[in-house]
Amino acid sequence: MMNKRLVLTIFCAILFVTNGKAQEYLTGFCGGIPEEQTQELRDETVATLPFFDDFTKLGVYPDASKWQSKQVFVNSGFPKMPVNYRAATFDVVDQYGKVYSRGSSNPFIADSLLSVRIRLDSIDNHAITADDSVYFSFYYQPGGFGDSPERDDSLVLQFGYGYNELVFDTVLQNYVTLRKTAWKQVWATEGMKLEKFLDSLGENQYFKKVMIPITDTCFFKEDFQILFFNYGTLPTTMYPNDRSNMDEWNIDFVYLDVNRSVENDSYPLVSLTDNAPAFLKRYQSMPYKHYKDNPITEINNVFDVNITNLDVNSHEARYTCEVEDNNSSWNYSFTDNSFIINQYENAGVMTRNIEMGDFIYPYNLNIDTTSFTIRHYIEAVDENGNLVSGDSIVRRQGFYNYFAYDDGTPEMGYGLVPNDTYFAAQFKVTKLDTLGGVQMLFNRTFNDANFNFFDIVVWRDNNGKPGEIIYTLKDQRPVWNDSAMYAFSNYTFKEIVKVNSTFYVGIRQQYSKTINIGFDSSTDNSQYNFYNAGEGWKNSSFPGSLMIRPVMGKNPYFIGIDENQEVTNTLTLYPNPATDFVRIEGVDENTCSEISIFDLTGRLVIKYPYCNELNVSDLQNGIYVLRVTGDVGVNKTSKLLISK
Repeated sequence: MMNKRLVLTIFCAILFVTNGKAQEYLTGFCGGIPEEQTQELRDETVATLPFFDDFTKLGVYPDASKWQSKQVFVNSGFPKMPVNYRAATFDVVDQYGKVYSRGSSNPFIADSLLSVRIRLDSIDNHAITADDSVYFSFYYQPGGFGDSPERDDSLVLQFGYGYNELVFDTVLQNYVTLRKTAWKQVWATEGMKLEKFLDSLGENQYFKKVMIPITDTCFFKEDFQILFFNYGTLPTTMYPNDRSNMDEWNIDFVYLDVNRSVENDSYPLVSLTDNAPAFLKRYQSMPYKHYKDNPITEINNVFDVNITNLDVNSHEARYTCEVEDNNSSWNYSFTDNSFIINQYENAGVMTRNIEMGDFIYPYNLNIDTTSFTIRHYIEAVDENGNLVSGDSIVRRQGFYNYFAYDDGTPEMGYGLVPNDTYFAAQFKVTKLDTLGGVQMLFNRTFNDANFNFFDIVVWRDNNGKPGEIIYTLKDQRPVWNDSAMYAFSNYTFKEIVKVNSTFYVGIRQQYSKTINIGFDSSTDNSQYNFYNAGEGWKNSSFPGSLMIRPVMGKNPYFIGIDENQEVTNTLTLYPNPATDFVRIEGVDENTCSEISIFDLTGRLVIKYPYCNELNVSDLQNGIYVLRVTGDVGVNKTSKLLISK
């Protein structure tokens, strides 16, 4: 097996130097993940067809009503251009973000995703056979914004089915029948670079669809199961800090049902695929006082949205954005011109450029902090004007007391070699201000090998690069939190540091081992990242953002909530899957006129006057689109599963 350090140090192609000179490099990210808050799965949990998951449900763990295991990470950071928002990521860290103790330079089983038991014996009192055209499908991608798995790594899919075995019970001194599970491997793929993987796909496609017919009679049982798992490898290297998170795989849009075919398999779903933008040119977040001093410079009202159409037909679509101040009555809305979006299988992900020419956050509020809720909607109709589908993404945009370049998700870790090297991020204030501390997020490596001392340093500007050192906080160490997702650690300065105009915050590494700070590789701010490995300050060669957040003012702690965390969708259905009734939350009944339910062909199935509880007992098993129509013409949609 090849020495993986050459890949790890630039999975991301690095400035590889054979003569031992200093260099910067990236490693995979390994962060703390909180313990699951949901109840443990009960043995009697059973799902019925259709079995479907697009991983859009909020939370870092898979939906416990569908999956038994908690090891994969459900997120929107690692997948690159998924078929819809969020995906499930396989890697070499456990549910708490630690590299598996069984990790080895030889392939080892790392993450797994195990379904609950699924009734594949019958549906609607009809016995299921191979004649029912049963297919299981999903989309997958190696690497994404993380580390691409290598050839020795792999992603594997197995199907399981129950069988009875007669065994002798030594306690009862009698033979008893036990129900066991047999497994058959039905699909696998070896690791590869993302670039090579994309070469095998169509234009603007980033995920590949796999569709597997189920014909073997052994699977048509009442306890069918689905199992994904990945093989990973840790590098053989002289640098222990290279042994971090790596070998990522992303899967999306898992779907098992009857009456499907390869020739005619589509979903009339039009989806947004990326995180909602911040509408700021430079930062993901910044203090409100520095925004309102120069709002025209800071605002970004031209941005891209990425959209997919999983239907068999092209559709007319429309984008809408709503922004509201969480502390006042101020609000803003924008609707783009209609456009045609083609099928994903033919055209891949569509990037739509949005120009909200008159948009600007208010800059005359007499407050120190504020926040806004941003809602993005996409709707599509067929040739008859009927709604096909829609999607929405919500984020909270905060103006608190810190600057942030990153979007909150660290896909990599950044560091330098050897010792006595520096790296820093550039920031800019519009007026004299004080710096009370800094928030940083650190990567965790195998056996916490990067638990080393470092200095936090603040520099003045020198013609666009770090210049004179104005403050040093000596002898710090990485701080981790296993009970919180993406937890930034707070480092309080021992004295108030005054900054004016451009300044820099970063780290001096005391040891030759990289410190591995979090690195957001999906948000490129490399023009503001600098390093000095003994040959003067240079711009970083890696696209991404250092996860360094200077906290302004005398209070060196975050004020408010982290705006980069996802906000619950405004339309919530439960239970989902539903049997007889479904409740609707997150909409104001005073502004809603009606509810419509469409099937996967886009046909209107039923229409109701608005009510927060619907009787859906007459609906057949399947996937539907539920739309709530507002009095002002704004529609909110959500997928509804019926399973009886």
